[in-house]
Amino acid sequence: MRLLTEYMSVPEANGSVVANSTLIDRKSSLTNKEVDSVENRNLQLARLVEEHKAQLIDALSKFPVTALWVFSKYEQVSDKDEQEDETNVPSEFKDFLKDIKKHYQSVSQSASGKAKNEEVYANAKRRLMFAVRQFPFAFEDLVKLVDIVTYAFKFRGISFKPDHSQGKKQSGIILKRLQGVARRGSPSLAERFKAMDLHQHEKQFLFLSTSEMSKLLADVVLAEHYWLAYRQQLATVNSKLVLFIANQYKGNFLDFDDLVQEGHTGLLKAVDRFKYRLGFQFSTYAGYWIRQAISRSLSRSERVVRIPCGQIATINRLFRAKDEITLKTGKKPSIQELAEYTLLSQDEVNNILSISQPAVAWEIFDDDEDKQSFAPIDFLEQKVFIHPYSRIADAQLQGLVNTAIKTLNPREAKIICSHFGVGTDQQMTLQEIGAELNLTRERVRQIQVVALNKIKMRYGEQLLSFL
Repeated sequence: MRLLTEYMSVPEANGSVVANSTLIDRKSSLTNKEVDSVENRNLQLARLVEEHKAQLIDALSKFPVTALWVFSKYEQVSDKDEQEDETNVPSEFKDFLKDIKKHYQSVSQSASGKAKNEEVYANAKRRLMFAVRQFPFAFEDLVKLVDIVTYAFKFRGISFKPDHSQGKKQSGIILKRLQGVARRGSPSLAERFKAMDLHQHEKQFLFLSTSEMSKLLADVVLAEHYWLAYRQQLATVNSKLVLFIANQYKGNFLDFDDLVQEGHTGLLKAVDRFKYRLGFQFSTYAGYWIRQAISRSLSRSERVVRIPCGQIATINRLFRAKDEITLKTGKKPSIQELAEYTLLSQDEVNNILSISQPAVAWEIFDDDEDKQSFAPIDFLEQKVFIHPYSRIADAQLQGLVNTAIKTLNPREAKIICSHFGVGTDQQMTLQEIGAELNLTRERVRQIQVVALNKIKMRYGEQLLSFL
């Protein structure tokens, strides 16, 4: 850990950004002692990230459209059963989605009788908000939901009026966010809103009334702004940790810049998933995610045919077991011995050995260093063009067959050529030949046998040499 913290020291500018940043409000200001410690700075930034993220989720949970969007998106993914490493596994969310959908339907039913029973509607909406807050939102989910809410604000024609409690800077942040969603997401979001064709009461149900939406918009936009700002600060402060770890993987299949880029993706995952309340140091936690991102990028690029990362681990385990058995016994282990040692079946061992074979290029390119070596394509028979010896043999065989047929009488030659397709495009049966020559099928067969015996006696040895 000491070695990591030595390489995590950042310039004074980074420390001052955290200490003197105007983003930090009165309730969450950092002391000078906390700035002096790298890990304390990480923990404080992680606390601010989690606090503002919770505020953003709390503000979004008040909009029923958040619940509708969540179970609509993740139910489609779980139906397709697509489980990627970079996305949340849908099977873990089934209970959350079930609760959100149940409470959303309850709120939707009670909304029609809101005027009659205000208390039932309020209780149902409170339960829905609690269920939405429990859902583990991904980074893309929150940003997309804020885009939807802000665009709905402009789509409904509501004009933003700064509140007296908001400062000039906060009002500028909100106006900038409204202008940004109009430039960024207008084409796709506009198509979605037009496709939904919402009525007035549906808009008031999904996005609340105009007065409620105007009050909550400031909370949503400001929470998102501070959350993203502190998230960026936490990643920037620990960027040297990425450089330190990426430097250990130099000399592999990727350039150093690509290793750093992959390491930053792992760092951002660590920022989004770190829980400061558990008491672990952020640098230790982020180091695992950075190494995982870099090692997975290397496993994807080192092979021409990509192998899943989980299978790569199994391949490495099998080859380690192979080396251990070889060192112990002094001989190459069999498939059965490998299966018993690794607790795998023989079919699995055979499958792993087959997919772990390296890919070999068919031919050598001009930029290869060793131009004197041979490629597999140099040892394969060329079958695109007919070999000259095959042409000569075919011509001699054709001439010999024609000479042999000329020795027969016209009727025998007619039967042989018609039945075996010599000099014609199709072959005829003995019955068809007999009908053409006004002979029975048996008589045609007898004539054919006599003709073949003549050819065999005169040209049999010569024809046999072509077999």
